[in-house]
Amino acid sequence: MDTVVHYVGISGSTLPVERFDLGHGVSMRRTYAHLMSPCLMAFASAQEGKPHPAPWRAARGGLSFDITIELRIDDGRKPGGFDAVETASWIVALLRLGFAPYLTAPVTIDMPFSDAAQSGVEPTITPLEIQDRNFFRSEERSDEIPLGELDWLKATWHSSAELAQAHPQLLTAVLAWDSCRVRTRISQLVLTIWGALEHLFAPSSGELRHRVAANIAAYLEPRGPERLVTYKQIMKLYNARSAAAHTTKEIDRSVMIESWVILRNALVKMISEHQVPSQSDFEHLLYADVSSPAGPAHRSVDVTGDGTVVAPVASER
Repeated sequence: MDTVVHYVGISGSTLPVERFDLGHGVSMRRTYAHLMSPCLMAFASAQEGKPHPAPWRAARGGLSFDITIELRIDDGRKPGGFDAVETASWIVALLRLGFAPYLTAPVTIDMPFSDAAQSGVEPTITPLEIQDRNFFRSEERSDEIPLGELDWLKATWHSSAELAQAHPQLLTAVLAWDSCRVRTRISQLVLTIWGALEHLFAPSSGELRHRVAANIAAYLEPRGPERLVTYKQIMKLYNARSAAAHTTKEIDRSVMIESWVILRNALVKMISEHQVPSQSDFEHLLYADVSSPAGPAHRSVDVTGDGTVVAPVASER
């Protein structure tokens, strides 16, 4: 029986090598395809089994992507109970989380992109991620994914999928963070991000505002002045989250970006350490941890008001 192979096109970055093996039957390689989907209109109903009658007219609009990376996923058991498409989505989400939030995976295809040009069979292309985006790469930032980030992806994608299966709140949080790449109302994005943070950092009942802020600050910063600064920042953001939930007040985009960065840094730490903290872990950090202050574990994401990413987002691994 032939082995089924799934191919996913990735747009927004390039590989530093011709091919990179991610292990477990998954690999990435360089490719190129320009996907075009123009708008075409007909003006009369079609009869069953027949095309719409003329006239047809091209219209302004549509979408296009330069596909520069091909993700190959061999058939077989995948971690986390994922199928092939879910595995691809998880890997691309981790790429965005670790390095490039502006990456997109517009389509899947049933053959390598390089074969589609000469194939005697028309390729089947299925849309995957074609929505309007929130984040964009600046011209000053290299479009090449560093080898170090690919090594991190290789070391973590399989184990993190298993971790997400064991801790559903991690899967929910990663999907919530990743969904913020899609352009929608700022208040909706803020509520999505803070719903994920509450899911991760309020494992027991209690006064949510203080508990969530204290747990996040203790998790991201060692004991010392920086933890207090982070705690106050989170309290301020949480107040904005409450305004988004309970009022019609316009929410500033910076609230979404700062909240998004906090969730991102927490997720990278959990995935890198292969551990989702429990209530007892938070209690230890808050009341028993006597470790000396150290530098922050993660660099911030530098994002402009229009969503352009202008600085590296990788953690200090």
